[in-house]
Amino acid sequence: MKFGLLMVCLVALVGPCATASAQSTKATRAKPPSQWPRDVQQVFFDDARTQLVGNRPDYGEVAAARVATASGNSTADSDSDDSSFAWSQLVDADTLETEIKRQLPPLQPLVATPAAFKGGGYRDCRNRFTWLATLFTVAGDYDQRVRWQDTATALGQFYGRAGANCKVGTDQSFREAQLRVQDLGDLVRGGRPDVPEAKPDVGWDQIADRSPLMRRMETCLGEGISPKASDGRALANNADDLRHEAQLMAMMAEVIMQPGFDYADDESYRNHSTQLREASVALTQAVDLENFEAAREAIGNMQKACSNCHDEWR
Repeated sequence: MKFGLLMVCLVALVGPCATASAQSTKATRAKPPSQWPRDVQQVFFDDARTQLVGNRPDYGEVAAARVATASGNSTADSDSDDSSFAWSQLVDADTLETEIKRQLPPLQPLVATPAAFKGGGYRDCRNRFTWLATLFTVAGDYDQRVRWQDTATALGQFYGRAGANCKVGTDQSFREAQLRVQDLGDLVRGGRPDVPEAKPDVGWDQIADRSPLMRRMETCLGEGISPKASDGRALANNADDLRHEAQLMAMMAEVIMQPGFDYADDESYRNHSTQLREASVALTQAVDLENFEAAREAIGNMQKACSNCHDEWR
Protein backbone atom coordinates (compact mmCIF):
# COMPACT_ATOMS: atom_id res chain seq x y z
CA MET A 1 0.00 0.00 0.00
CA LYS A 2 1.13 3.59 -0.45
CA PHE A 3 0.24 7.18 0.33
CA GLY A 4 -3.44 6.87 -0.62
CA LEU A 5 -3.93 4.05 1.88
CA LEU A 6 -2.05 5.96 4.58
CA MET A 7 -4.32 8.98 4.17
CA VAL A 8 -7.45 6.76 4.43
CA CYS A 9 -6.18 5.38 7.73
CA LEU A 10 -5.43 8.88 9.05
CA VAL A 11 -8.92 10.08 8.13
CA ALA A 12 -10.52 7.06 9.83
CA LEU A 13 -8.57 7.73 13.03
CA VAL A 14 -9.02 11.48 13.36
CA GLY A 15 -12.43 11.89 11.69
CA PRO A 16 -14.62 11.35 14.79
CA CYS A 17 -12.46 13.62 16.92
CA ALA A 18 -12.48 16.39 14.30
CA THR A 19 -16.26 16.23 13.99
CA ALA A 20 -16.77 16.44 17.75
CA SER A 21 -14.55 19.50 18.19
CA ALA A 22 -15.42 21.36 14.98
CA GLN A 23 -17.96 23.58 16.72
CA SER A 24 -15.49 24.85 19.35
CA THR A 25 -11.96 25.20 18.00
CA LYS A 26 -10.23 24.28 14.83
CA ALA A 27 -7.62 21.62 15.46
CA THR A 28 -4.04 22.42 14.53
CA ARG A 29 -2.79 20.01 11.90
CA ALA A 30 0.75 19.10 11.08
CA LYS A 31 1.55 19.72 7.45
CA PRO A 32 2.54 16.66 5.45
CA PRO A 33 6.19 16.56 4.39
CA SER A 34 7.00 17.85 0.93
CA GLN A 35 8.72 14.56 0.20
CA TRP A 36 8.32 11.22 1.93
CA PRO A 37 11.43 9.31 3.07
CA ARG A 38 12.64 6.55 0.77
CA ASP A 39 11.72 3.78 3.22
CA VAL A 40 8.12 5.03 3.28
CA GLN A 41 7.97 5.25 -0.51
CA GLN A 42 9.10 1.63 -0.75
CA VAL A 43 6.20 0.49 1.45
CA PHE A 44 3.27 2.54 0.13
CA PHE A 45 1.93 3.07 -3.39
CA ASP A 46 1.68 6.61 -4.78
CA ASP A 47 -1.97 5.86 -5.59
CA ALA A 48 -3.41 2.61 -4.24
CA ARG A 49 -6.33 2.79 -6.68
CA THR A 50 -4.01 2.19 -9.63
CA GLN A 51 -3.21 -1.27 -8.23
CA LEU A 52 -6.83 -2.47 -8.03
CA VAL A 53 -8.11 -4.89 -10.66
CA GLY A 54 -11.66 -4.58 -12.00
CA ASN A 55 -14.58 -2.57 -10.70
CA ARG A 56 -15.43 -2.16 -7.05
CA PRO A 57 -18.15 -4.62 -5.93
CA ASP A 58 -21.71 -3.39 -5.54
CA TYR A 59 -22.79 -5.06 -2.30
CA GLY A 60 -26.41 -4.18 -2.90
CA GLU A 61 -26.36 -6.23 -6.08
CA VAL A 62 -24.62 -9.07 -4.23
CA ALA A 63 -27.43 -9.24 -1.66
CA ALA A 64 -30.12 -9.15 -4.33
CA ALA A 65 -28.38 -11.81 -6.39
CA ARG A 66 -28.07 -14.13 -3.41
CA VAL A 67 -31.77 -13.91 -2.65
CA ALA A 68 -32.68 -14.31 -6.32
CA THR A 69 -30.46 -17.37 -6.70
CA ALA A 70 -31.95 -19.06 -3.67
CA SER A 71 -35.47 -18.23 -4.83
CA GLY A 72 -34.78 -19.53 -8.32
CA ASN A 73 -33.39 -22.78 -7.01
CA SER A 74 -36.40 -23.28 -4.77
CA THR A 75 -38.75 -22.81 -7.71
CA ALA A 76 -36.80 -25.25 -9.80
CA ASP A 77 -36.93 -27.84 -7.02
CA SER A 78 -40.69 -27.60 -6.70
CA ASP A 79 -41.11 -28.23 -10.42
CA SER A 80 -38.89 -31.30 -10.67
CA ASP A 81 -38.00 -34.49 -8.87
CA ASP A 82 -34.37 -33.40 -8.43
CA SER A 83 -33.93 -32.79 -4.71
CA SER A 84 -30.69 -30.85 -5.11
CA PHE A 85 -30.83 -27.32 -3.75
CA ALA A 86 -28.08 -24.71 -3.43
CA TRP A 87 -28.09 -24.74 0.37
CA SER A 88 -24.82 -22.79 0.38
CA GLN A 89 -26.83 -19.76 -0.77
CA LEU A 90 -28.53 -19.80 2.62
CA VAL A 91 -26.14 -21.33 5.13
CA ASP A 92 -22.36 -21.70 5.25
CA ALA A 93 -20.67 -25.06 5.78
CA ASP A 94 -18.99 -23.68 8.92
CA THR A 95 -22.37 -22.68 10.33
CA LEU A 96 -23.71 -26.20 9.83
CA GLU A 97 -20.69 -27.79 11.49
CA THR A 98 -20.69 -25.34 14.40
CA GLU A 99 -24.40 -25.79 15.07
CA ILE A 100 -24.06 -29.58 15.08
CA LYS A 101 -21.22 -29.37 17.61
CA ARG A 102 -23.22 -27.02 19.83
CA GLN A 103 -25.90 -29.65 20.43
CA LEU A 104 -23.63 -31.94 22.46
CA PRO A 105 -23.20 -29.96 25.74
CA PRO A 106 -26.94 -29.34 26.37
CA LEU A 107 -27.79 -32.95 25.46
CA GLN A 108 -25.39 -34.63 27.87
CA PRO A 109 -27.17 -33.72 31.15
CA LEU A 110 -30.52 -34.73 29.67
CA VAL A 111 -29.41 -38.37 29.48
CA ALA A 112 -27.20 -38.41 32.57
CA THR A 113 -29.83 -40.33 34.59
CA PRO A 114 -33.19 -41.95 33.89
CA ALA A 115 -34.81 -39.46 36.28
CA ALA A 116 -33.48 -36.45 34.35
CA PHE A 117 -34.69 -37.93 31.09
CA LYS A 118 -38.13 -39.04 32.24
CA GLY A 119 -38.67 -35.87 34.25
CA GLY A 120 -38.86 -33.77 31.11
CA GLY A 121 -35.49 -34.26 29.47
CA TYR A 122 -37.04 -36.45 26.81
CA ARG A 123 -38.89 -33.43 25.40
CA ASP A 124 -35.66 -31.46 25.02
CA CYS A 125 -34.01 -34.54 23.51
CA ARG A 126 -36.80 -34.76 20.97
CA ASN A 127 -36.29 -31.13 19.96
CA ARG A 128 -32.52 -31.40 19.70
CA PHE A 129 -32.50 -34.78 17.93
CA THR A 130 -34.99 -33.42 15.41
CA TRP A 131 -32.79 -30.37 14.93
CA LEU A 132 -29.73 -32.58 14.44
CA ALA A 133 -31.67 -34.65 11.91
CA THR A 134 -32.44 -31.46 9.99
CA LEU A 135 -28.84 -30.25 10.06
CA PHE A 136 -27.43 -33.61 8.97
CA THR A 137 -29.97 -33.99 6.17
CA VAL A 138 -29.07 -30.56 4.79
CA ALA A 139 -25.38 -31.44 5.11
CA GLY A 140 -25.97 -34.63 3.16
CA ASP A 141 -27.55 -32.65 0.32
CA TYR A 142 -25.13 -29.71 0.55
CA ASP A 143 -23.85 -28.39 -2.78
CA GLN A 144 -20.32 -27.80 -1.45
CA ARG A 145 -17.98 -29.76 0.78
CA VAL A 146 -19.03 -29.91 4.41
CA ARG A 147 -17.84 -32.04 7.31
CA TRP A 148 -19.48 -35.46 7.78
CA GLN A 149 -21.08 -35.20 4.35
CA ASP A 150 -20.43 -38.83 3.42
CA THR A 151 -22.58 -40.14 6.30
CA ALA A 152 -24.77 -37.07 6.87
CA THR A 153 -27.86 -38.45 5.12
CA ALA A 154 -27.73 -41.63 7.19
CA LEU A 155 -27.15 -39.59 10.35
CA GLY A 156 -30.17 -37.47 9.50
CA GLN A 157 -32.38 -40.55 9.35
CA PHE A 158 -30.72 -41.91 12.49
CA TYR A 159 -31.43 -38.83 14.60
CA GLY A 160 -34.83 -38.31 13.03
CA ARG A 161 -35.88 -41.74 14.31
CA ALA A 162 -34.41 -40.98 17.75
CA GLY A 163 -36.32 -37.70 17.89
CA ALA A 164 -39.60 -39.41 17.04
CA ASN A 165 -39.02 -42.04 19.74
CA CYS A 166 -38.41 -39.33 22.34
CA LYS A 167 -42.02 -38.17 22.23
CA VAL A 168 -42.36 -40.21 25.43
CA GLY A 169 -39.97 -40.82 28.31
CA THR A 170 -39.57 -44.59 28.61
CA ASP A 171 -36.70 -46.93 29.45
CA GLN A 172 -36.36 -47.78 25.78
CA SER A 173 -36.28 -44.18 24.56
CA PHE A 174 -33.82 -43.32 27.35
CA ARG A 175 -31.38 -46.02 26.26
CA GLU A 176 -31.64 -44.93 22.64
CA ALA A 177 -31.14 -41.28 23.59
CA GLN A 178 -28.03 -42.17 25.58
CA LEU A 179 -26.57 -43.99 22.58
CA ARG A 180 -27.32 -41.10 20.22
CA VAL A 181 -25.63 -38.62 22.54
CA GLN A 182 -22.60 -40.92 22.76
CA ASP A 183 -22.55 -41.17 18.96
CA LEU A 184 -22.62 -37.40 18.67
CA GLY A 185 -19.73 -37.09 21.10
CA ASP A 186 -17.70 -39.60 19.09
CA LEU A 187 -18.52 -37.75 15.88
CA VAL A 188 -17.50 -34.35 17.24
CA ARG A 189 -14.23 -35.78 18.53
CA GLY A 190 -13.39 -37.18 15.10
CA GLY A 191 -14.73 -40.71 15.49
CA ARG A 192 -16.95 -42.70 13.14
CA PRO A 193 -20.11 -43.97 14.86
CA ASP A 194 -21.62 -47.19 13.57
CA VAL A 195 -24.52 -45.83 11.54
CA PRO A 196 -26.77 -47.92 9.26
CA GLU A 197 -26.67 -47.03 5.59
CA ALA A 198 -29.12 -44.39 4.48
CA LYS A 199 -32.40 -45.72 3.14
CA PRO A 200 -33.52 -44.43 -0.25
CA ASP A 201 -36.54 -42.20 -0.70
CA VAL A 202 -36.89 -41.16 2.93
CA GLY A 203 -38.88 -37.92 2.94
CA TRP A 204 -38.71 -34.98 5.29
CA ASP A 205 -41.89 -36.16 6.99
CA GLN A 206 -39.86 -39.13 8.32
CA ILE A 207 -36.88 -36.98 9.32
CA ALA A 208 -38.18 -33.92 11.14
CA ASP A 209 -41.48 -33.05 12.78
CA ARG A 210 -42.53 -29.51 12.07
CA SER A 211 -43.35 -28.52 15.68
CA PRO A 212 -39.76 -28.94 17.01
CA LEU A 213 -38.52 -26.92 14.04
CA MET A 214 -41.04 -24.18 14.76
CA ARG A 215 -39.80 -24.02 18.35
CA ARG A 216 -36.25 -23.68 17.08
CA MET A 217 -37.35 -20.88 14.75
CA GLU A 218 -39.05 -19.04 17.62
CA THR A 219 -35.89 -19.33 19.72
CA CYS A 220 -33.76 -18.24 16.79
CA LEU A 221 -35.73 -15.04 16.22
CA GLY A 222 -36.76 -14.24 19.79
CA GLU A 223 -33.46 -14.99 21.54
CA GLY A 224 -30.74 -15.32 18.93
CA ILE A 225 -31.58 -12.36 16.69
CA SER A 226 -33.94 -9.62 17.94
CA PRO A 227 -32.23 -8.80 21.28
CA LYS A 228 -28.77 -8.83 19.69
CA ALA A 229 -29.47 -6.09 17.16
CA SER A 230 -31.10 -3.47 19.39
CA ASP A 231 -28.70 -0.76 18.19
CA GLY A 232 -25.63 -0.31 16.03
CA ARG A 233 -23.20 -1.22 18.80
CA ALA A 234 -25.10 -4.41 19.62
CA LEU A 235 -25.09 -5.31 15.93
CA ALA A 236 -21.31 -4.93 15.75
CA ASN A 237 -20.67 -6.79 19.02
CA ASN A 238 -22.96 -9.70 18.08
CA ALA A 239 -22.18 -9.88 14.37
CA ASP A 240 -20.99 -13.50 14.41
CA ASP A 241 -23.98 -14.74 16.42
CA LEU A 242 -26.43 -12.77 14.28
CA ARG A 243 -24.93 -14.10 11.06
CA HIS A 244 -25.06 -17.65 12.44
CA GLU A 245 -28.71 -17.43 13.49
CA ALA A 246 -29.81 -15.58 10.34
CA GLN A 247 -28.34 -18.31 8.15
CA LEU A 248 -30.03 -21.02 10.19
CA MET A 249 -33.35 -19.19 9.97
CA ALA A 250 -33.04 -18.95 6.18
CA MET A 251 -32.27 -22.67 6.07
CA MET A 252 -35.26 -23.57 8.24
CA ALA A 253 -37.58 -21.40 6.16
CA GLU A 254 -36.54 -23.43 3.12
CA VAL A 255 -36.72 -26.77 4.93
CA ILE A 256 -40.36 -26.34 5.95
CA MET A 257 -41.27 -25.89 2.29
CA GLN A 258 -39.81 -29.27 1.33
CA PRO A 259 -42.18 -32.01 0.11
CA GLY A 260 -43.55 -33.99 3.03
CA PHE A 261 -44.18 -31.10 5.41
CA ASP A 262 -47.74 -30.07 6.17
CA TYR A 263 -49.00 -27.28 3.89
CA ALA A 264 -45.77 -27.36 1.87
CA ASP A 265 -47.82 -27.25 -1.34
CA ASP A 266 -50.09 -24.41 -0.18
CA GLU A 267 -49.38 -21.15 -2.02
CA SER A 268 -50.08 -18.87 0.94
CA TYR A 269 -47.92 -20.94 3.30
CA ARG A 270 -45.08 -20.96 0.78
CA ASN A 271 -45.34 -17.19 0.37
CA HIS A 272 -44.91 -16.65 4.11
CA SER A 273 -41.97 -19.06 4.23
CA THR A 274 -40.35 -17.47 1.19
CA GLN A 275 -40.66 -14.01 2.74
CA LEU A 276 -39.04 -15.31 5.92
CA ARG A 277 -36.21 -16.91 3.97
CA GLU A 278 -35.50 -13.79 1.93
CA ALA A 279 -35.62 -11.53 4.99
CA SER A 280 -33.16 -13.86 6.73
CA VAL A 281 -30.78 -13.68 3.77
CA ALA A 282 -31.14 -9.89 3.82
CA LEU A 283 -30.19 -9.88 7.51
CA THR A 284 -27.04 -11.87 6.79
CA GLN A 285 -26.08 -9.31 4.16
CA ALA A 286 -26.85 -6.38 6.47
CA VAL A 287 -24.67 -7.86 9.21
CA ASP A 288 -21.81 -8.35 6.75
CA LEU A 289 -22.12 -4.70 5.67
CA GLU A 290 -22.57 -3.48 9.27
CA ASN A 291 -25.74 -1.72 8.14
CA PHE A 292 -27.90 -1.32 11.23
CA GLU A 293 -30.92 0.19 9.46
CA ALA A 294 -30.99 -2.62 6.90
CA ALA A 295 -30.62 -5.18 9.69
CA ARG A 296 -33.57 -3.77 11.63
CA GLU A 297 -35.67 -3.70 8.47
CA ALA A 298 -34.80 -7.34 7.76
CA ILE A 299 -35.66 -8.37 11.32
CA GLY A 300 -38.97 -6.53 11.05
CA ASN A 301 -39.74 -8.41 7.85
CA MET A 302 -38.85 -11.70 9.53
CA GLN A 303 -41.19 -10.96 12.43
CA LYS A 304 -43.94 -9.91 10.03
CA ALA A 305 -43.64 -13.11 7.99
CA CYS A 306 -43.82 -15.26 11.14
CA SER A 307 -46.76 -13.29 12.55
CA ASN A 308 -48.74 -13.44 9.32
CA CYS A 309 -48.15 -17.17 9.01
CA HIS A 310 -49.21 -17.81 12.62
CA ASP A 311 -52.34 -15.70 12.22
CA GLU A 312 -53.37 -17.72 9.19
CA TRP A 313 -52.35 -21.23 10.18
CA ARG A 314 -52.59 -21.48 13.96
